[in-house]
Amino acid sequence: MKKLGLFIIAVAFSSALFAQASEYPDSPYDKPHMNDRKPVPMQQIRYADVMWSKQIERTLPLREKMNHPLYFPNNETGKIGSRYSLTALTIDAIEKGYLFAYDPMSDGAVPITFDDFKTKLGASIDTIYIENEDGTESAKAIENTMQPSSVKFLILKEEWVFDKQRSVMDPRIMWITALREFEKDGEIRKSLPYKIYFPAAQPILARNEAFNPNSDGDQKSFYDLFQRRYFSSFISRETNVYNNREVNSYKFGIEQLYEAERIKTFIFNFEHDLWEY
Repeated sequence: MKKLGLFIIAVAFSSALFAQASEYPDSPYDKPHMNDRKPVPMQQIRYADVMWSKQIERTLPLREKMNHPLYFPNNETGKIGSRYSLTALTIDAIEKGYLFAYDPMSDGAVPITFDDFKTKLGASIDTIYIENEDGTESAKAIENTMQPSSVKFLILKEEWVFDKQRSVMDPRIMWITALREFEKDGEIRKSLPYKIYFPAAQPILARNEAFNPNSDGDQKSFYDLFQRRYFSSFISRETNVYNNREVNSYKFGIEQLYEAERIKTFIFNFEHDLWEY
């Protein structure tokens, strides 16, 4: 019996050693699982409670330092559940059917096929000719993959609403449009490859971690960056009598930044003037 008892203890001890050896955590503390996170349900706004609203578009330069968590790392492919750039995550989500890509030139939600989506992001098949030993040439097809890093800007379409029922100024992001900048034939070109509907993208954004430059212990998702407005941007368009023209169509150079600041200050002052002290 003693031998049997010693054998059982030895087996249990070795199992514990193997269990400890097979688990090597990367951190001394347990981090919450990002896959369990969900976006906060948005408050329903009644039309009767809309005291004032304004639609604007703001441009996010992804290469600015504050926006680097959205732009890096420059992975060519994304994977749900891992830390990737926002564009790489969007590509993976659209490919797997979690999100839909829409035509950025349309006013509404006009979907585009995944083949068109890939083409707009630089996927193509080029043909090159290789000279053989006998002096003849043979054609060879080269496949170019999508280029997430070529998306250098994001354009957010927002509506700022003052809800008199809750007495709050509530900014809502409705659409995110990608602006691609790439080189072709020796020239720098720009294009709008796609746009996504932000309310539909919130569950995906909430489950994927974005890098926090201040602390690795404070996990933030892409959803947190947008909802808490941890990004740098400038206003590039507002609704007006001139059919929603862009700021750069009537202001030039540094005057565009002054105009963007004027629009932002107008919204701030409007909210401020609603209160009495």
